[in-house]
Amino acid sequence: MAKSKQVSESESDGFLSLEQNTSASVPKLAQATNKKSRKQQQHQSSQDDNAAQPSGSSRVIYLGNLPHGFYEKELLGYFSQFGKLTRVRLSRNKKTGKAKHYAFLEFQHPDVARIVSDAMDGYFMFSQRLSCKLMRPEQVHPLLFKGANHKFRNIPWRKLERQRHDKELTPEEHARRVARRIKKDNKRQARIKEAGIDYEYTGLKSQLPVQSKRTKLE
Repeated sequence: MAKSKQVSESESDGFLSLEQNTSASVPKLAQATNKKSRKQQQHQSSQDDNAAQPSGSSRVIYLGNLPHGFYEKELLGYFSQFGKLTRVRLSRNKKTGKAKHYAFLEFQHPDVARIVSDAMDGYFMFSQRLSCKLMRPEQVHPLLFKGANHKFRNIPWRKLERQRHDKELTPEEHARRVARRIKKDNKRQARIKEAGIDYEYTGLKSQLPVQSKRTKLE
């Protein structure tokens, strides 16, 4: 019988980690100090695992037809009952961040991955029939788990752009914006004149309010 396990999230770096309820402490996944060293460690560990992996055995499974709402945290929490997971990657849309309803899981032991593929293939979860296949070692791309074990954070791009557009401009920012528009309008007038078109209109520069000149009294 598998030992009970608890899923916890590291809020400091946004990485998912797995802790066992035993007296022995288990190191958390990918606890590097910065992103560059974390990626280097993951790439090096992947190369070491593939080199030490015997021929014909695989620890990676493909999981397809996932139900809505079954994301990284749920995958890690559910499949940890079979054995220790080393990497979890849910495929998402790069622009919207929405899940594509398939994922890749890597277990610590090949026997556990084979058991999971046999037990979960065709399993119904929330009226969705799962597709669970054991991937051969030659099918596992070196960059398959790029960005794995990372908790997805939805960035509200529209809200940020709206705030940037609607914020009040400083006098310096307003002056730069007016200068750019005047420069663009002057180029437009030059192109019209070069094309031989007899068309005149009031430019932006002439529409600006006339600034009063200040005289210094001696």
